[in-house]
Amino acid sequence: MTLPADRGSMSGDNADHDTGTRDSAPAVTFGPLKRALREHRYPVTAAELIEQYGAATLETPARTARLDGLLEGREETQFRDPSEVREAVLDALGHADASPEAAADEWTRLPR
Repeated sequence: MTLPADRGSMSGDNADHDTGTRDSAPAVTFGPLKRALREHRYPVTAAELIEQYGAATLETPARTARLDGLLEGREETQFRDPSEVREAVLDALGHADASPEAAADEWTRLPR
């Protein structure tokens, strides 16, 4: 399955960082992958996510990384919701999540 085309800049779909309120949160841009992960049916294994979205890229100020590389070695891991996938990605990038409660809210609810 392909990801939906991004509209505008990749950070447009990324509300993971807001310099005014969460300075310590990592600046990771998930782009169209964020919406795809929120709309995906859970529970899901990392292997299933790699198969479907493995080529998707994530941007940080320092580098670009593919989802398959970030979840490599965790194929048997099962995720119950999108925020758990986000945590695994941040872990793989070497970031600690500064505000897990806010992140879980943001990653599990889609605007209507």
